[in-house]
Amino acid sequence: MDPALRVVMYHYVRDLPNTPFPSIKGMLTGEFIQQVRSLKERYEMATMESALAFLNGGYKPSRDLCLLTFDDGLKEHWAECTPVLAEQKIQGLFFLITGCMEDHCVAPVHMNHFLMASLDFNEYKGAFLRRLREMSPEASAAMDKVDLADAVRRYRWDTPEIAAFKSFFNFQLDANLRDRVVRRMFVEYLGDEASFSKDLYASWEEARQMRAAGMMLGGHSHQHKPLSGVSEQELDGDLKNCRRLLDAHLTPQPVWPFCYPYGKKDSYTGHAVGLLRDLEFACAFSTESGDNRPGAPLYSITRVDCKLALQ
Repeated sequence: MDPALRVVMYHYVRDLPNTPFPSIKGMLTGEFIQQVRSLKERYEMATMESALAFLNGGYKPSRDLCLLTFDDGLKEHWAECTPVLAEQKIQGLFFLITGCMEDHCVAPVHMNHFLMASLDFNEYKGAFLRRLREMSPEASAAMDKVDLADAVRRYRWDTPEIAAFKSFFNFQLDANLRDRVVRRMFVEYLGDEASFSKDLYASWEEARQMRAAGMMLGGHSHQHKPLSGVSEQELDGDLKNCRRLLDAHLTPQPVWPFCYPYGKKDSYTGHAVGLLRDLEFACAFSTESGDNRPGAPLYSITRVDCKLALQ
């Protein structure tokens, strides 16, 4: 069979038992180190440029390619992952949420993760829905209308109950209403948002250090909202802000990649793809699962979750 490109997707990579949030779903640092070594033995480790050359039909490797990608611009990507990759002479692609870095805010999706990691899930869900009901009884009732099969497809590593809540939180709730509720709970249970953000996300200086170490940086939007769920005006402003801040804070790169927030095929639109092309993002990565071969669409590159990278 002809070679393929496997793109591996990481989020949290940390020494979980020794952190304040040991139940966050992620990969242990030691497991990451071992996995990188195993992947290097099995695959030709790609760079962004060699991967694009392969997909465009301009490069034929002797064996399958593997590209490592990291979503959300987390501080551990600078502190834990970059040194491992640099030592192994492997380029990683790190996708930054520019609003979190620039404004020292926490993306609501991450607020949700850390609240669930801090509280009993049923306690958290009950408190969230109770506060939501006080603001909008109609919105809270929509929790009963979540498509469970779709939720489980999106969140395959969670229990059905947690998957349903995440789907409700991220895709069904009015974003402004959701954010009002979750920000109040976040401050109440976890403290100051700006301080938390500075500990959670890499800074611009740290991102520059990652680039200097040979890593490739890319956009992951400005606000980390599903691109299919915002108006064309908001979408236009979000992606332009993302690109503007990447250009303002980082050194030029041969190409700039993008990664869709949430990433399933219904989380972005053809209009979003057109804007990414206009802003000269060379390609975009989804969270749809699978390997890629020459001729694959450059703005819907598929990936494999790190838990499945060696399968």
